[in-house]
Order: sequence, then structure tokens, then C-alpha cells
Amino acid sequence: MIVPNEILRAARAALGMTQAELARESGVGKRTILRIEQDERVAVRTLKRVQVALEARGVEFVSSEPGHGPGLRLPLSAIKRDDLRF
Repeated sequence: MIVPNEILRAARAALGMTQAELARESGVGKRTILRIEQDERVAVRTLKRVQVALEARGVEFVSSEPGHGPGLRLPLSAIKRDDLRF
């Protein structure tokens, strides 16, 4: 699954990572992270490197299904409160 730029940006923000941290952990330039987050086109292999870095932090990306778009799941360690109820 190729994760949309908006979901990659949301995952980084939800983890509290800076663009510089994600650039370092994914092995791509900080300017490239900025381009992704501004919804500019980048190579699929570059998006995959960013995705893999976020997955290494525990993010799970969820595919689209009828009536719902793609999304993400965060590890509990990324959430400040463990008693969340919806």
C-alpha cells in the first residue's frame, strides 16, 4: 500500500516527531519531508522509506475500504493517556 502524503504527515505529527527526526530516521532529506508534507510529488521509493521509518516507531497504516479512506493506528506508547474512551 502506498500511504498518502497526508497520512504520513499525520503519523509524524501524532508521534511528536520533528521533520528533522523523520528525515534522519528515514534516510531522506529534510527538504524532502517538507515536500511530502506540502503534498508535492516525490518518488514512490521515497514515500516507502518514510513509511518504513514510521512503522519502525510502531505506526500501523490501514488501507481504504468501502466507504472509508486510509488511516493509521498509533502504538499506545505514543498516546499520553492510556485510559482513553470513545
